[in-house]
Amino acid sequence: MTETHLPKTPSFLTAVKRIEALTQEIRKDGLAAFEKAEVAYVEVQELRAVLNGRIADLRRRAA
Repeated sequence: MTETHLPKTPSFLTAVKRIEALTQEIRKDGLAAFEKAEVAYVEVQELRAVLNGRIADLRRRAA
């Protein structure tokens, strides 16, 4: 994950809401705005990595 896209780690809920918003933008714009969709997709991937890390940490703590 690069710090240029995510200056601070978002909360779980904020990350999920941002993924939803980006997904809607990608669906709305489609291939007409490929570059914008590509940037949004990269951000979604980074947010998912953050969420996966948090879930893994919670699982480790619960074990």
